[in-house]
Amino acid sequence: MKNSIQEINPFRINSIDLENLVVEIGFGNGVYISNLAKLNPNKNFLGIEVSGESVKKLSKIVKKEHLKNVYIIKMDAYWVFYFFLKDNKVLEIYINFPDPWPKKKHVHKRLTTIENLYLFSRKLKEGGFIQIKTDDLKFYNFTVENAKMLNCFEIHIYENLKDIVQTKYEKKWIEQNKTIWTIKLIKISKPKIEVNLREIRRIEEMPRFKTDFIDFRVLENKVFKIEENLIVKFFRSFQRDDEWLIETLLSENDYIHYFFTSLRKKDSYYILSISSFSEVIKTEGIKKFLEFISSKISNLK
Repeated sequence: MKNSIQEINPFRINSIDLENLVVEIGFGNGVYISNLAKLNPNKNFLGIEVSGESVKKLSKIVKKEHLKNVYIIKMDAYWVFYFFLKDNKVLEIYINFPDPWPKKKHVHKRLTTIENLYLFSRKLKEGGFIQIKTDDLKFYNFTVENAKMLNCFEIHIYENLKDIVQTKYEKKWIEQNKTIWTIKLIKISKPKIEVNLREIRRIEEMPRFKTDFIDFRVLENKVFKIEENLIVKFFRSFQRDDEWLIETLLSENDYIHYFFTSLRKKDSYYILSISSFSEVIKTEGIKKFLEFISSKISNLK
């Protein structure tokens, strides 16, 4: 599951099964999670980030300081929790100064939507907690309101709490006398309400389809709506020996797959598949996409 700097490849695993697991969502420069790891050598720490630059920074710290209890995964936090973390396994979740997304049209992007808090709570052990720090009053109110709706947390609020470990920005804002809210959500039960989660079905094997030839150039920059929550966009196409490739972006219930679709000649027919150079999570959406393209070949020429 890990290499020398303990980076987890989400396309090569089925689950993350670490004991005494602590998670930081959006670890930035990596200082907070690495300091926590040094103070708690008996716990395992998983840092989740979408920024490649942040992953590089934490990787350097992990390597330099020989931290054996820090793991890194580059992926959207929702899907890490959804795909890879087991229910009732996580001890602690830390979210430090996330983007407050202040505009109304962006509220759904906040890390503390009721959907996200519901998912996070399912993964927490009873007695475990989520700790959120913010300097944004609207985000603070939004988070507390959603936590109350789930009715599964004991909620503690602190202003300008002096934590043992602080982020760079936290230290800076304390010096500027800004108010910082720390919200600690301790799980005391299962959520009292049901929340519909974005769901994706996984499959065991990546399908391949026999098909006629299609010149991938006719698909370049085309967009197709396969289903309500399954949309594909094509970009550049390439030809190499007897294989044709096209750069493909597939949105499946807001999860983004990026890969190369492959068309390879075999005997008197062609095989449509995902290129062996691409790494993707095997899902029902991938299968439906390949079925769609295969069935539409005659209309796409």
